[in-house]
Amino acid sequence: MIVEFIILLCIGAFAGLLAGMFGIGGGALIVPALLMVLNYFGHGGQWINHIAVASSLATIIGTSLSSSWVQNKNHNIEWSILKKMVIGCIIGTIGGSYMTPYIPGIWLKWIFIVFLIYTGSKFILKTGKVAKIQDNRATSLPNSIYILIGGLIGVFAALVGVGGGVLVVPFLKKCGVDIRKAIGTSAAFTLPVALGGTIGYIIAGWNTKGLPEYSLGFVYLPAVLSIMLASIPMAKIGVQITQKLSINKLIKYFGIFLLLISLKLIIS
Repeated sequence: MIVEFIILLCIGAFAGLLAGMFGIGGGALIVPALLMVLNYFGHGGQWINHIAVASSLATIIGTSLSSSWVQNKNHNIEWSILKKMVIGCIIGTIGGSYMTPYIPGIWLKWIFIVFLIYTGSKFILKTGKVAKIQDNRATSLPNSIYILIGGLIGVFAALVGVGGGVLVVPFLKKCGVDIRKAIGTSAAFTLPVALGGTIGYIIAGWNTKGLPEYSLGFVYLPAVLSIMLASIPMAKIGVQITQKLSINKLIKYFGIFLLLISLKLIIS
């Protein structure tokens, strides 16, 4: 139990740091890491993928609160855009998490892998162009577009257990939002995603048999609390690091990070 706790603390520390730096919630690291930990300690059985995704979303609640608090103090959150996207995201995450018991766990894993490879490659290849794409196109989009995009991101985030930041950041960047503001807005966006997804997974797994002890639906509480204990303070440090990095470095590091996670998940 102590060894498991220490491993989960390390996962939380690293995930919190990355969440603060990139506004991604940390799920891109937590999901594959939890899959390995749960498998090694014999938790979850046939529901291991669902437990990893659900627990990841629950931990993102803490990291999102921590990083978005600091991002707001640095004036890096576009609240006008965020409010519109959150409306759709809440509906999407609850709906997406409710769908998961009917989707084979291996499908969730490979959806996540393909997405990580695509997004990571795109970020690395377009690094040199990032600094040039800065305009005001984002403010001209209809409200319905933000609601729709927020809903789609919410569904996807709930299915793969991420906060949605890996989709929000590219979307806002393409709309012309400054990369630091895109990351800050993404950090705040992950909170309703995590809340909606967690609630959905608790409901979906409430009467499911074969779950580990101390589980709340599909949410494995010992893992969630251990990870949050380290991720919350580290998220603040991650935000501070972001303020000191150049735009091109931020995007390049983000892409490399996603590719490394996808590789690890493939061979695990």
